[in-house]
Amino acid sequence: MRRAVFYLLLLLVIAPASRAQSDRLTLERYLEWEDVNDPQISPDGRRIVFTRRWVDKQKDRWQSALWIMNADGSQQRFLVEGSSPRWSPDGTRIAFIAEDENGRPQIFVKWVDLPELPTQLTHLTEAPGSITWSPDGRMIAFTMNVPVEVRWNVELPKAPEGATWTRPPRLVRRLHYRADRQGFMEEAYTHLFVIPAEGGTPRQLTEGTWHVGPRFDGLPTGATLSWTPDGRTIVFDGFKASADPVDRNYRNAHLYAVDVATRQLRQLTREPGRWTQPAVSPDGRWVVFTGYAETRQTYHAADLWLMPLDGSTAPRNLTRTLDRDVGNLYWAPDGSGVYFTIDDRGTRNVYFASVRGEVRQVTRGVHMLTLSSISRNGIAVGVRTSYHEPNDVVRFMLSRPDQIERLTAVNDDVLQDVKPGEVEEIWYASRDGTRIQAGSSSRRTSIRPRSIR
Repeated sequence: MRRAVFYLLLLLVIAPASRAQSDRLTLERYLEWEDVNDPQISPDGRRIVFTRRWVDKQKDRWQSALWIMNADGSQQRFLVEGSSPRWSPDGTRIAFIAEDENGRPQIFVKWVDLPELPTQLTHLTEAPGSITWSPDGRMIAFTMNVPVEVRWNVELPKAPEGATWTRPPRLVRRLHYRADRQGFMEEAYTHLFVIPAEGGTPRQLTEGTWHVGPRFDGLPTGATLSWTPDGRTIVFDGFKASADPVDRNYRNAHLYAVDVATRQLRQLTREPGRWTQPAVSPDGRWVVFTGYAETRQTYHAADLWLMPLDGSTAPRNLTRTLDRDVGNLYWAPDGSGVYFTIDDRGTRNVYFASVRGEVRQVTRGVHMLTLSSISRNGIAVGVRTSYHEPNDVVRFMLSRPDQIERLTAVNDDVLQDVKPGEVEEIWYASRDGTRIQAGSSSRRTSIRPRSIR
């Protein structure tokens, strides 16, 4: 049903069937569309692995595979089916998530320069997420749901062998029991695990009736994991508070650190608020993160914060002058500051904040640029899209951010005969004088108001 509604909306946005023309982006062309995301550059900056997705028309869903190429975009080639690739610290292996022979998501590892098939590390019954290598490459951390047993207290007769009875009723005990693009959510709590990089039994590091990873009214949003350089501690976001049921946790989140050997847990942030996306500095002294203090406002921009990992001083706001949400945090290789992205007036670009709090814009352009990873020698990779260009992998040197190179062109064949509409930026004054931004196209008009405070 969700897919049917999606395709109906797509028809309305792209072009009504009765007016479809040969130079329009029709639904049929969209089904030939491919998507690239999550490019990861090797630690030495020589190669890039990325996820390439396409529509499986027979199964009515997206399929994904990992592709690899040289850092200049040459020798693009299929690597293996899967998604969420992550380079090992020495650049010899790639961990990723793919389905096993039973269709269940598992963690695999591929030795990049060897012809052998990938090694399946896990045999899980629940899907793993947020896979993150330890600094020495010996372990991989990940998150996974730990189901809660829910008993239906009505005894039903046992079905005869081979019978096809109606499934038992679903017992719902939470306000938020369904999620977009997921449907019914099984009752479970998300927790943190580690597994040896050569394979073995996963070890659970956190437990209890709370979630690793921030939640919005109990809905899953993913977790951010960051190892300390010595490999002894993992910093992550979540919300552990027995007095505040998960189902009623509107926007609260904290940062925590767990000792990998002892499983001892400590809370890093103290002030109530939504604190997420931690990233530990290369020297292990600092942790940066995004967020804001608890507020009754229905929306508040997330700032960039810095605090000592030992919690000896209160967090400092590095971006108090920016009235924009901060995301995609990556430390500079020398630890001098943090690269991040902000959305501003319909565009997204990369910025830099030093540990002293000096903020400057790094990239410029009318595009949406997502930062995905940075190599040790200062090469950044990400995904860029603009009015007339869909998602493609790009790279740039942090020392020369004005030279952004487009490395892939996965939809040039689909768009070869498509004539895009001309796009014009429009500004107008609201009733109280607030300037509102919008955009118009020669073929259709799309108004997306944005208040500039």
